[in-house]
Amino acid sequence: MPTEKLSSRAIVIGGGVAGKLSARVLADYFEEVMIIEKDHKQDQPQNRSGVPQGLHGHALLKSGEEILEEFFPGIIDELQDSGAVSANFSRDLAWFHHGSWKIRSHSQLMTIQQSRPFLEYHIQKRLQHISTVHSIYGAKPLRLVLDAKKTSIAGIEYQTEEGKVEEIDANLVIDASGAATFTTQWLKKNGIATPPIDEIQVNLCYASRAYEHLSPEDRDWKGLLVYPNPPHQIRGGGMYQIEANKWMVTLFGYGLDSPPKTDKEFLEHAAILDHPSFFGAIIDGKPASEVNIYRFPKMRRFRYEKMENLPNGLIVIGDALCRIDPVFAQGMSLSALEAKQLEKVLKQATKHQSLEAISKKAHQEFQRVLSIPWLIASIEDFRFPHTTGNRFFGLSFLQGYIKRVMLACSDNQIVYEKFMNVLHLKAHPATLFAPKMIKSILFKTVTPRHNLDKEKVIRS
Repeated sequence: MPTEKLSSRAIVIGGGVAGKLSARVLADYFEEVMIIEKDHKQDQPQNRSGVPQGLHGHALLKSGEEILEEFFPGIIDELQDSGAVSANFSRDLAWFHHGSWKIRSHSQLMTIQQSRPFLEYHIQKRLQHISTVHSIYGAKPLRLVLDAKKTSIAGIEYQTEEGKVEEIDANLVIDASGAATFTTQWLKKNGIATPPIDEIQVNLCYASRAYEHLSPEDRDWKGLLVYPNPPHQIRGGGMYQIEANKWMVTLFGYGLDSPPKTDKEFLEHAAILDHPSFFGAIIDGKPASEVNIYRFPKMRRFRYEKMENLPNGLIVIGDALCRIDPVFAQGMSLSALEAKQLEKVLKQATKHQSLEAISKKAHQEFQRVLSIPWLIASIEDFRFPHTTGNRFFGLSFLQGYIKRVMLACSDNQIVYEKFMNVLHLKAHPATLFAPKMIKSILFKTVTPRHNLDKEKVIRS
């Protein structure tokens, strides 16, 4: 922690995961951190209107979990003590993908499972212990306040819950407002060119509901994934155990005319997935909520690092910066990785006691984090016939090789371990192209199963 602060105040727009983690980082470098949040304070775990995706399945990848523990030491134990479910990723997850089950065995990769509101609530509780972090709830940000030359941030203007317009000064503003970000509109109003945008139209829809319990049958997993096998299958689903002994069940589809909305439609969607295990798990289950719908039309990435006239002191993070297909469950963990890069940039700034070029440096670091997850999601999403966007050179080769990786994960524990580390954003995909890996993947070398004969393993 630096002994001298960079400035008196920083502002965070948005109190979601990206906003909370940004505030935690900023607290070490600024005398005061203000979070402008349009929702009200939550006194218990419950979904906020500003997070419509919060009612659906979420996963915190291992990379995100490790950063969360670093920012808030002891929080993983707190989550588990409060009901989060500990799971061994390869042993406790039954995953049907590209027409085969991934191998089930004990791995070194342990994760925790919980709902999004549960996780946010516990992060908020820890954030409240930091005396320099304050939140203004029920507030709507209205515009950026810039200096006279429009080259630097001077603060923001916002509207209180009572309708009063206030202005608050700051040398750094973090936009963590999610998909509803207004930053590009604010820049336009100031006569500033907006950043280039990368977009891939995926036309994804979600339908989710919580269950009190699943069908009354023995099962040896804490999570079940049945992914589509494109281009012929465009539907998939996932379920996993969460706090309070409940289950979160999410169905999804690409290019569907209409997502399942009723009890009957929900079961009908599950019945035509690539494997009957999903339908069998919920046919006699007891729902604990209504069916909730969420639409994700496109992946979107703003390239702020390419702007020459971005006002210094303005940083965009989380879904406000980049939205990747949520089926890959990377959103919260990417926000955590970006927060770590923010910390890196601020640490460097502290050495020089200057915020000069802080926006440029931060966005350059963010794009280094985002480039690989964006590429991986693009490779998979372009398998679906409804996906539109700029296809890149080498796409067909990568799709073919990655499919071979998936198939090798059905009987090669070493390949699956490597793939899990890439999936959890702990290793670069280049590790899958090492000579030994290529041999194992292309020729599907089978490795020992480590006493798996004594375990019940799901097979078609």
